[in-house]
Amino acid sequence: MKRGVDEVEEFYYALAKLYEGSSRMFFLITGHLSVQVDVHNSESREQVHARLDEALRKAWLTLRFHQPTIASRVVRDAETGKLTKVYRTLRDDSEQKTWLENTLIPVSTKLTGNEWANTDPPAPKLPTLFVINASPSSDNDGPVRRDLVLRSPHDIIDGIGTLQLLDRLVDYVSKAFDEGNYYRVPTLNGSETSRLSPPFRVAADVPFTLNETQKKKLASIAAQKEAAAKIDGNLLVLGLPFWHGAVLPGKHQRVGLSLSKEHTFRLLAACKSVGITVTHAFHAAIAMVLRDVQDRNVKAPRVRYVSYILRNERARCKLPYNTPDYAASVYHSVSGGALIVDMDFPGPSQESTRKDEFLQIVQTVRDYYEEARNDQEHCALAPFIWQDSIPRIPATGTVPPVPPPKQHPSVSISSMGCVDYIIKPDRGRIRVYDPWVTGEELGNGLGLFLGTYRGELCLSSAYNDAWQSHDGAMDFLKRCMAAVSVGLGVFDV
Repeated sequence: MKRGVDEVEEFYYALAKLYEGSSRMFFLITGHLSVQVDVHNSESREQVHARLDEALRKAWLTLRFHQPTIASRVVRDAETGKLTKVYRTLRDDSEQKTWLENTLIPVSTKLTGNEWANTDPPAPKLPTLFVINASPSSDNDGPVRRDLVLRSPHDIIDGIGTLQLLDRLVDYVSKAFDEGNYYRVPTLNGSETSRLSPPFRVAADVPFTLNETQKKKLASIAAQKEAAAKIDGNLLVLGLPFWHGAVLPGKHQRVGLSLSKEHTFRLLAACKSVGITVTHAFHAAIAMVLRDVQDRNVKAPRVRYVSYILRNERARCKLPYNTPDYAASVYHSVSGGALIVDMDFPGPSQESTRKDEFLQIVQTVRDYYEEARNDQEHCALAPFIWQDSIPRIPATGTVPPVPPPKQHPSVSISSMGCVDYIIKPDRGRIRVYDPWVTGEELGNGLGLFLGTYRGELCLSSAYNDAWQSHDGAMDFLKRCMAAVSVGLGVFDV
């Protein structure tokens, strides 16, 4: 089975191709969670280990039956350069065994899933689930645990889709674990192809042409973005400081900070009291912190933070594509116009003044989010916005030179919201902890991710160690936490 790709799928394929010479895959999706099972008195730890591993094997096969797109890939025709998304049905048990061995991989390591994900793991061309035995070293202590790390090209699945997919996987793991030998894996006989995810245009019923009003709006968006990025002597567009010298990306890394349940509760309440979301708060904080980390020798009275938001478009898709049944898909968009935050430089040092500045900036951010959310034309424009961003890649068979690091790298944020609504924390004997998702960072900026799970907020950052450091990324996160705490008057206890 094969079909053509749409603009967002082509964008992620082309971006990965552009960085092929680095031997890494730009924006490769990594999803993570831990599953734990307590050992009952009536069973041995060895039995629980074996049952859990067998349940994972059955669940992964079941997931392919219900979400066959996890076994598809985007390929490029050698002669025409045309991209297609291809799914091969399994002809016999031997092919099923081969797929299972190639895409469900146990990892022998003493590292946790979080640690292993920072070791530059393989960048597979097919979605692949790596299983890390992260149980306590003591044979008689604690639950049996597996850390699951899903790695997939971004032209197959996106961030929210990854979380939805992992939730479905855990559903099947729980059922297979409870039923044991009575659990039956669905037969992969080709009937699953009816559940392959269509492109976004089909899923959301987006026309292939724009009317005149929409064309004018698209042109206006392009003009606004161009104007936002212009630099003059009195206004400096901010970029994240980075180490100079490296021309090729190194290892993608992820670091994170979590708040206690009590601190998270008070922070969410404080956001609600001033009519903002926690996402608004941290996006505003990013602008302030990016200003604060600039070299004080910069000669500019005003500075500008330019950003955007990623929108999950699943709610705008028609049935059944707006459900987790089609998690393995790329159904998101980039906001139209740019978010612009202009600030004085250097920023205020007094806590009271910083609080006032934060509240002003967060209103700008909130208004931008509200305008983006209420834009009734955005769904129709989204494919054309992607189209304008697709990088040009050379003819097939040619590996292009890796783009140099940006002179003004950005700091973005992706918000997962309350992840409990996507991934249920408990089901049967299976308990889930620490779900997160990132895109492989091969640039010299920072990609921040925000979400809450089991009542605890986590702010994390993806960076590349060729240009940024662990301490630098952690410092940026801590500064963001501090900016929000001061701005809302919420401090840890």
